[in-house]
Amino acid sequence: MRRSILAVALVLLPCAAQAHPLSQRMAQCSGLFHAMSTFMSDPARAEKLDKAGIAWRAAAVSQAQGEGQVDPAGYVARYQRESYEDWRGRGKLSAFSEDFRDWAKYCNSLAKSKGLTIMPD
Repeated sequence: MRRSILAVALVLLPCAAQAHPLSQRMAQCSGLFHAMSTFMSDPARAEKLDKAGIAWRAAAVSQAQGEGQVDPAGYVARYQRESYEDWRGRGKLSAFSEDFRDWAKYCNSLAKSKGLTIMPD
């Protein structure tokens, strides 16, 4: 019995080590929303997306503090910036990609699971 538990632990350990902190994913959602806001021709939609990015950033910093990050704001800024630059580099048509749909779905599910109001009506 002990051997099988140890074997399972050794198999799962690399997976756990590769997992990204939740704050990193939240920062990436922030970058996504900020990037999409820059593609909007309607100022009201752009502002709504920008505010969502701000809300994600605040939630990510709070999460990073809870995770014990030494510099939560700097940590979040790094991943937010990387995500922003990635999505901006893909261009506005990226909003029609499967990757975007997956990320948007993930971000919305994450917001719901954390009880966050990111995109108010």
